[in-house]
Amino acid sequence: MSTGGKLVLKPARPVGGERPARPWRVLVVDDDEQVHAMTGVLLRDFTFEGRPFAMVSARSAAEAAAVLAADSDFPVALIDVVMETAAAGLDLVRRIRDDLGNRRLRIILRTGQPGEAPERDVMLAYDINDYKNKTELTAAKLFTALVGAVRAWREIVRVSALADELAELNASLERRVAERTEALGHAKNAAEVALARESEAKRQLRQFLSMMSHEFRTPLAIIDSAAQMLLMRAGRLDGGEGLAPRLGSIRGAVARLIGLIDTCLSDEQLESGSIVLHEAAVDLGAVVVAAVEQQRAVTPDRDIRLQATSLPAAWGDAGLLGLVFANLVGNAVKYSPERSPVEVVTAEVAGMLCVQVRDRGIGIPAADLPRVFERFHRGANVGTVGGSGIGLHMARQIVELHGGSIGVTSRPDEGTTFSVRLRRAPAGATASGG
Repeated sequence: MSTGGKLVLKPARPVGGERPARPWRVLVVDDDEQVHAMTGVLLRDFTFEGRPFAMVSARSAAEAAAVLAADSDFPVALIDVVMETAAAGLDLVRRIRDDLGNRRLRIILRTGQPGEAPERDVMLAYDINDYKNKTELTAAKLFTALVGAVRAWREIVRVSALADELAELNASLERRVAERTEALGHAKNAAEVALARESEAKRQLRQFLSMMSHEFRTPLAIIDSAAQMLLMRAGRLDGGEGLAPRLGSIRGAVARLIGLIDTCLSDEQLESGSIVLHEAAVDLGAVVVAAVEQQRAVTPDRDIRLQATSLPAAWGDAGLLGLVFANLVGNAVKYSPERSPVEVVTAEVAGMLCVQVRDRGIGIPAADLPRVFERFHRGANVGTVGGSGIGLHMARQIVELHGGSIGVTSRPDEGTTFSVRLRRAPAGATASGG
């Protein structure tokens, strides 16, 4: 069948209402009408995978280029070498590959004048897939060549589709990465702002604590000195004995405030890492005795029992260790009934220096034990007993800073025991009580 100067052979319409299989299209480029007719006749009998072959004809290289520019979806093209010029077919190959960028099309070069385009030279110089002499191209060889070309084209299309899919996946991944990166950037900026605010808040807290320490200590010292003077004069006044308990309460309140200031300052310095540890050989017994005597002075009516054995020197900072034991003894007194004794025991256990502070007070609920050393944490059963919730946190930090350990055992309504273990001083170090 001839239409518009092109010979197109269509497969026969199938019997019944079945939709015909889409044919494999073959572009035949040749200026010889007999070649088109002969190729069309041969293709009528060819099928591959249940699909027939259909021929699209072009009588010149220019016409073929126009066809491929409009529709590049051809598996295979049979191209003559000599058409409008002696190298028109070869020029068409370059145009297909370079100008049109069509790398999928399988090109079978056919020539009736092999001498004009030697096979070896053509195969090396041009991107073609097969080279056939028209005189030797039988029906069987044409079928084999077309099937091989279709198979190769199909694989190229499949790989290209996979490559396009992979490219799309990569693009999608890059978009997601970019979006995630942008989100992380926003989160990073928010975190930096929050960190800056936290740092500023901590700076202001340290500044406040420093101010509080400086501004509060002087009036507190004046109050304590006045209470001491009144206590001395009370003994020489008629009825002055009644003033002694009240003045003792005043001095005890002053001591608690000073202790709270020291604890807050030390805890903040530990938290910020600005505290300096002055390690030396320390008479741990003397440090514990000082903590006990300090508490006895604040609460003279309480029964604080000290069982101190002779201990080797500890290695650490006497001032910081004194804060630890002052807090532990103070807590034991605070959370115990007035008539209940507090026991402080020192001993050497497994090469470590151990100090235990025991009370028979309200105890610590089991649910609170894992958090007892957390900053600002207070037990659920403390009721109206005052406290800041930073003493035990500070104590643990100081003990661990010394390479020691602190532990707790407790039962509600039966009492609590805190155990501190510290390192011995190196041999030959001279101990001091701080």
